[in-house]
Amino acid sequence: MEAEKLPKGLIVDLITPLDDTGGIDTEGLDSLLDKVLPYAEAILLAGPQMGEGRGLGLESKINLLEKATSIIQGKAPIFFWMSEDSVEGTKKVIVRLEDVLVSSRYKGMFFWLDSPLLYHSNRGLYDHYGDLALNTRYPFVLYNDPLLIKGSKRPLKRSNIRTKILKDLSAIGVIRGLIFRGSLTRVNNYQKAVSTRLDFRIYDGDEAGFLEHPSLSGVLSIGANIAPRIWSTVTRASLGMLDEDTEERGYLSGIWEMGKLLKDMMQIYKRSPVWMIKQALFHLKIIGSPGCTPVTEPPYEKDNPLAEFISQHNIG
Repeated sequence: MEAEKLPKGLIVDLITPLDDTGGIDTEGLDSLLDKVLPYAEAILLAGPQMGEGRGLGLESKINLLEKATSIIQGKAPIFFWMSEDSVEGTKKVIVRLEDVLVSSRYKGMFFWLDSPLLYHSNRGLYDHYGDLALNTRYPFVLYNDPLLIKGSKRPLKRSNIRTKILKDLSAIGVIRGLIFRGSLTRVNNYQKAVSTRLDFRIYDGDEAGFLEHPSLSGVLSIGANIAPRIWSTVTRASLGMLDEDTEERGYLSGIWEMGKLLKDMMQIYKRSPVWMIKQALFHLKIIGSPGCTPVTEPPYEKDNPLAEFISQHNIG
């Protein structure tokens, strides 16, 4: 496949709408994508946080990909989280999902999102991706989230990709970028490590971090499921992507207020983001059920203050 450049800007960490039986809610997925696609530079499916990827079985992932690609139809690049608890399991997911893309003749941009430390140590990662690349025609984006690794059952020495290892991996052409959660010091070291790859993008995987210290490439957003227009405007302003006409219309004068609104909203959903955002989307009649997978965190509150916040500020 011809080399594809990663997008710059807002990546929506899409929730996975489920029906009352635990299957993919097709109508809800359609409605949600209709809401976010006009504002998204890319869509993450089956992500480990909002997409509940660790709670979705292979058949559910196949179903999700089939339905999402038929709706998206190349309107935005797709990232799909494909990591399992073993090398063999991860390869199996790639092969099965690749079959879906090939059989549907999907023409849109597509990238695998991988958290390699869930199933592999830092040692040997360079050779591992050389092997993985033999199983797919699509490029990779790495996902570095120490909290995800620390929460896994697999005993590992490190929860971050080592800086030297990332430098080596950046020499592999099919690895196009990184979504990062962690300290500013580490991400600065990562930026230096990949500096020879001008096309290599590093995205913020933490909304709060992006609002305080925006990266040069963009952000993976949870709240964009609820407020995609606001998140898009703030992201584009932070990256200097607003055109002159937009500036003349006075949007920049409201960026600070928008950022504060997003921070206030984050404070509400940060303890139970999947549960709260699904409940809010259900309240807005975007999805037909607020159902979650068994691995999703339990709610901390009986009531959902997010729905009230959305109504109060006319979001959605």
